[in-house]
Amino acid sequence: MDNLSVSVNKVLAQYTSDVNMTIQSTIDTTARDAAQKLRAESARTHGNGKYARNWTVKKDRGRAVIYNKAPTYRLTHLLENGHDIIRDGKKVGEYRPAEKHIKPVEEWVQDEVQKRLEEALSNVD
Repeated sequence: MDNLSVSVNKVLAQYTSDVNMTIQSTIDTTARDAAQKLRAESARTHGNGKYARNWTVKKDRGRAVIYNKAPTYRLTHLLENGHDIIRDGKKVGEYRPAEKHIKPVEEWVQDEVQKRLEEALSNVD
């Protein structure tokens, strides 16, 4: 009986390891694809296209974090939500409307991760 429990534990440990690797790989791939989508869909008018090029992915405590690198990260909120135009510290009465580019990619990621995980996990032996 001991051999059986050792064998079952080995199989379960290997399966758990395979599942964890599949999940991490799927999340990493989807995050890279999302950063690429953000690069393609972001405004190129700011800093000679630097804002769009600065989307990247980093791993933080096992998670994939998609972010815009310095110094253009400050633009994400302004561009996504719209903002008043300010020159020389004064509002000039103009308003730049929102350019929704983050929210659609966020929604895509939520759907895509689930779809990719279901497909990948169905293939784990």
